[in-house]
Amino acid sequence: MSAGPGRQPGPGIEETARLLGAYASVEGRLYEVLGVLAAHEPAPEAAVLLDTLSQQHAWHASLFSQCRPRPPGDSGVPPAPPAPAAQVLDALAGLPDSAGRLAALARVVLPRLVTGYRRHRALARPLSDANVMRALRLVVRDEVEAMVEAEAVLESLLGVPGALGGALSALGALEELVAGGGPGLVGGA
Repeated sequence: MSAGPGRQPGPGIEETARLLGAYASVEGRLYEVLGVLAAHEPAPEAAVLLDTLSQQHAWHASLFSQCRPRPPGDSGVPPAPPAPAAQVLDALAGLPDSAGRLAALARVVLPRLVTGYRRHRALARPLSDANVMRALRLVVRDEVEAMVEAEAVLESLLGVPGALGGALSALGALEELVAGGGPGLVGGA
């Protein structure tokens, strides 16, 4: 199928399967990480937000898994998150303070997910990828809302002594892991 003038061709079925599998793995890992962080979060507003977002990421993982094509020879088992994404999510899980975790989520993880998902949607083929495009649109909307909510809670925490330093340190650590990695957190599309 022609991509049209000035438009790159969208990913093929194997690449779409790989990307959606990676998205499902990353979203599933976010469900796990945010759920654990929520259970141990001392700031009540942050704990509620992290728990809510954890559940949302579980739904995103399920949605991407349902949309994932199964090319011949595909085992149906989604891959582990790609190494850069896994490193970022492991680093997020290990951050020691509330402000750092929310800063990393709102200013590194979620923006990169949105960038990758939007890029994939822009390259997708409307006729063959309609369900994928719809899933990406729904997830991007959720991720943007989550960024705004996380930023609002982060801003409320930045007045706590030491919180700004923790947030800046977390941002630096996570940015260092993804700097120069191209658009998105997963890569491709």
